[in-house]
Amino acid sequence: MDAEVAEQLRDLITRLQTDEDIPSAMNQLKTLLVSAPTEISETILEVGLSKILQCFNIFDRHLVDLICEVLTLCFEKFSPGEVIKSFTGNFMYLLRHENAHVRRLAVDEIAKAVISSSNALPIPQYIDVYVAVGQLVGDNDIGVANKAILITSNLPEEAYTKVLEEMKILLQYSSSSKCNVFEVIINISIKSYDLFKICLELGYIDIMVQEIQSLDVLYQLNILELMSTLAIKPYGINYLLNSGAMDKLVTVVIDLKTSPVGGILIPGYMKLFGCIAHYFPKEIIEKYPTLLNCLFGLFESEKQAVLPVALDTFGFVGSTTEGKLSLVASGGKFTETMMKVNLLIKNSSSDIKIRALNCLTNLISIEKDTNTANSKPVDHRVTLMTREWFRGLSEQPSSMDLLFDICKNPFPDIRLAAFGLLDAVSQHQWGHELIARTAGFIEYLLDRSVDFTKECKEAKYDIIKRLSNSEVFDSNITSRLQAYVEEGPFYCNRMLEVAMEDAD
Repeated sequence: MDAEVAEQLRDLITRLQTDEDIPSAMNQLKTLLVSAPTEISETILEVGLSKILQCFNIFDRHLVDLICEVLTLCFEKFSPGEVIKSFTGNFMYLLRHENAHVRRLAVDEIAKAVISSSNALPIPQYIDVYVAVGQLVGDNDIGVANKAILITSNLPEEAYTKVLEEMKILLQYSSSSKCNVFEVIINISIKSYDLFKICLELGYIDIMVQEIQSLDVLYQLNILELMSTLAIKPYGINYLLNSGAMDKLVTVVIDLKTSPVGGILIPGYMKLFGCIAHYFPKEIIEKYPTLLNCLFGLFESEKQAVLPVALDTFGFVGSTTEGKLSLVASGGKFTETMMKVNLLIKNSSSDIKIRALNCLTNLISIEKDTNTANSKPVDHRVTLMTREWFRGLSEQPSSMDLLFDICKNPFPDIRLAAFGLLDAVSQHQWGHELIARTAGFIEYLLDRSVDFTKECKEAKYDIIKRLSNSEVFDSNITSRLQAYVEEGPFYCNRMLEVAMEDAD
């Protein structure tokens, strides 16, 4: 490193001790650091940061922004975590500074260290830094809070007992602060059962369940969203079922039927119900019929806003073999709901049409259930049910003719959803037979000149790959299907056409 650059840095930092020189010296520091080599870090270590930090005592917003720029340039000369190790005390000061810009500066640098390596700031030497960041999870500044959430959700495992214990103080503050804390708790809990146990033993999970009964509607919705994330883990589901939390949730849902805010909150409860019922459909549907009836009730609501959640939940619960059988066992309400799904596919806005197509796809598919996807043969009850469900889509035109029309829809997102349903249908022998009897459908699928997006080409290829192994088509069609598979989803015959034109 040029000795002159190092000397300039020392001189400028010395000038910061004179108040009237601070603005000029700070601007010159900024200019110097922009072009200074990384070796300047040696001089920064030598002279320290204290003289720069002292300038924060001058209450000038523009100067604070300039100081932060200078500090950022200083930090950039160090590898992730190195500057924090060298100036730990200074970082503790920055993390607790009253100015949000200064706190953001500090958490941004700590985030770089934590994300780059879980050992960048090892325990226990830097546990105080982690505790200080954890307490910023409830910061009033959204930028600071979000970065603190990111950091605290990705700490070394051995840091959590101390950090989470100290974070409890945030539960005394606003609902926004508590939501941020719970977000960290869920982010941690879904990583492993051991981390979930730490959160459980510290009381956080139980507190979340209690807070669901808050009068703050938005707060309730946020907690339900977080609990839905936890419910995808087996130990999360087991906690909800065995701790009595599920019984409390059902009680709340019953009360919501007559509540003025029920229309807002019930979709959130249904999403949570769907996550749990997906994994334990028979147990949940039999033990908590109120929840299933509530789901069916959403399809009867005049509020269009609840339909997306209703469709997603209905399809998610019915995506497994056990889910399909459990839903059918509910009787007439299920049949009525299937009719409503079919009507939504035929007559609704684009967004609802896509959700309804995806819902029916989940109900008809036999490959979305990881427990039975590779089992042979398929449960004959599922074969019979799915065939009837698809036939119920339309009488005139037939269900396959209607699906053919939707596959030709000019909007790519609707077309892709239709291909998803066609793929589910083609997982069944009865589906192959219906496709074979639908005039022009195979020719349409094999026609590469039809304009498709990348996603649609891939979806169409998967369907053709299934059909190429079918025995319902004549040898000519089978050969064409197999040739298509060999050529791949993105084959283009333009090169051959150009070559023939050149030869002419």
